[in-house]
Amino acid sequence: MSIFAWLLVVALAACAAPDAVGALASTAPRKSAPFQTRNLIENHQKGLKLRVSTTSIDTSGQYVTVSWSGVEDPADTDMVAMYLADRDPSETWPMKYIWTSTVPNAQRRGAGQYFFQVYNYYEPIKFVFLRGAFGDKFIAATSENITSTNPQQPTQVKLAFTEDPSEMRVTWLTQYEGNPIIRYGLSKKDLSLSVTANVSTYTPADLCDAPANSTGWKEPGTINSGVMTGLEPNTRYYYVVGDEGEGPSSKVTSFISAPTPEDTVHLLALADLGQYNEDGSRNFAYWYQYYEPADEFYAIDTMQYTMMHMILAAVNNEAEQDGTVVTYPALHMEARTGKYHSAWHNGDVSYARGAEWQWDTYGHQIEPVTSRIPTMYTMGNHEYDDPNAYDSRFSTSVDSGGECGVVQQKRAPMPTVTERDMFYSINHGPIHFLQLNTEANFEPGSAQHDFAVADLAAVNRSVTPWVVVGFHRMMYTDSYYGFTPTSSQVVAADMRAAFEDLFFEYGVDMTWQGHLHNYQRTCPVYNNTCVDYDDEGVARGPIHVTMGHNGFMLTPFYQPEAPNAFDGQPTFASFGYCRAEVNRTHFNLQMLDSLRMELRDEFVLYKPEGWQLDREANLQVMASVTPVPFPMLIPISGWGAVVEKIFPLLAMQDLAGALEAFGPCKGVP
Repeated sequence: MSIFAWLLVVALAACAAPDAVGALASTAPRKSAPFQTRNLIENHQKGLKLRVSTTSIDTSGQYVTVSWSGVEDPADTDMVAMYLADRDPSETWPMKYIWTSTVPNAQRRGAGQYFFQVYNYYEPIKFVFLRGAFGDKFIAATSENITSTNPQQPTQVKLAFTEDPSEMRVTWLTQYEGNPIIRYGLSKKDLSLSVTANVSTYTPADLCDAPANSTGWKEPGTINSGVMTGLEPNTRYYYVVGDEGEGPSSKVTSFISAPTPEDTVHLLALADLGQYNEDGSRNFAYWYQYYEPADEFYAIDTMQYTMMHMILAAVNNEAEQDGTVVTYPALHMEARTGKYHSAWHNGDVSYARGAEWQWDTYGHQIEPVTSRIPTMYTMGNHEYDDPNAYDSRFSTSVDSGGECGVVQQKRAPMPTVTERDMFYSINHGPIHFLQLNTEANFEPGSAQHDFAVADLAAVNRSVTPWVVVGFHRMMYTDSYYGFTPTSSQVVAADMRAAFEDLFFEYGVDMTWQGHLHNYQRTCPVYNNTCVDYDDEGVARGPIHVTMGHNGFMLTPFYQPEAPNAFDGQPTFASFGYCRAEVNRTHFNLQMLDSLRMELRDEFVLYKPEGWQLDREANLQVMASVTPVPFPMLIPISGWGAVVEKIFPLLAMQDLAGALEAFGPCKGVP
């Protein structure tokens, strides 16, 4: 029997209750939600009080004590949820929530309190006490509204490069449009240079679908963005953002300007990070409604809760963003060293997926990194995918929750070709970065493919000997997904058909990708054949590195027979991130474990001084390679082998991490 089968048996045995199967099967209609209008009638209960310790916050991220009392017959299904104050709770999602049964002694006393972290959401918020059965919630009490006394406090500060290495863009949020200004200079005490910033925002009309423009909508506030110019290369600059009038300013922070081709460059490399609630409350995410066993947000300590997480963890593997809890502190520590020139995040950034306030959570949590390290983004499926997205490859995918790339690009502007063609390239020290959008069309003849061809043909390898291509979905993977047009193996085959010859001919050194929530890398490869290194130690082909293990729940699924490109190469299903140190002759990439910040993998690429691209030699190698068949699709009859062979590949520590999502077991209330 497989490990998975044993786990299922153990869980069922531990959780079994006489009516458990019936309870699990009796789900709401598909795509229903636990907070529909019919579920949220006003039925305030006499004697039940819901109070907040303050009706205003001075600082974004401040903690507020929410207390309740007078609860008659407390139930496991009681919950306290945070909502936008000016929206009907029946017409919007909760921003975060807790089950009151998780608060010590709350069930016994009918009273309790919880410390919620509240950001400046640019709208007032309130708390609601919800009671009732899983499919029949009602509002039993409502708190006073909470507003911000400091609406112009700059928040969610992000640095990014432009196409000009003597510039640096900085973007931040405030509630209202003011007179935004950036002051900067070579020391904290001399911020004598200044530039005004432009202001913008977006509305529901700018987004292309629900829930982002409906139940998940929240005002983004004012987006302020300006460009510091005339920067000397590889130099530390200090800056502050704020309002030219009497408004508040950010803290003075510093960054290192763009390096020259002769400099040693330090980088961070990320994908699939996400966010979490530091106060321990739970998020609400749109995709739960697509999985019938999870249609109602079951209370913790119940059979339904346990089985919901087991199904999502074992089958869908997108139950929670567990790893962010350990990855954010690691990234903050890295940022505080002050040594990094840039960070590169290749898609699936916040995982808001239409719950727009989760972009605020992400923006606050990543700010200690993005305010110090210029951070460059590409689009992932959870930022871009929707049938109505511009030039979308996928006619059925709704993974962005209706955001269609607009929210990501507005909140963190990149030097893209156009505002809608979200691909670009820049030189960064001795590296040329080409950043592509795998969610838009990339087939030969598309605007994106034409851009990639022209860009790689124009790279001066005497200036930038290294070329890295970043994108979200994988070009090589041993994921088992291989049946639908959006599946990993099908898209990987499409990408190889579009780009493999191009990347090999022009000597691309690495691709950085995410999407699969683990870490793995190929050998130097062409046509699924390892081409190894030449006599000087130079890799003959690109190494494809998947680094989607930053925060979202790990993907412990592998082909029963791994593709040849991964033969003998490391694969880790553990939370972590990558960093690199690069000069003209050496490219050192490391993968670290987030929890302990210990080195888990490292490799070094080498090029002798004066190395030049030899396209003719590359074409000869391509002609000589005999392709190795790629084990793409697994027939339905092969699922038994998948289950039997996949799970033994997992380290016990990774399996234990996945088990944490299953939750405790109790009978159905």
